[in-house]
Amino acid sequence: MPASPLKRIEQLTRRLDALTHERELAIARSLADGATWAEIAQSLGCSTQAAHRRYRWLRYSPKTGAVWHERPLPL
Repeated sequence: MPASPLKRIEQLTRRLDALTHERELAIARSLADGATWAEIAQSLGCSTQAAHRRYRWLRYSPKTGAVWHERPLPL
């Protein structure tokens, strides 16, 4: 029996969250490896400005492999 529509939403949301995390990890690792925003934007299929605006707060720890968003402290 197929999953109910609500269960399907839950399943899809979990998959989307996992893929979003995986994409952010790839972007952060690319930046750490020296990729430019133009190269990342081309891979994402968007403008350089859009890529930078969306992902500029990504941080990556090569030691742990962790990725997080870190906004600057307010002035």
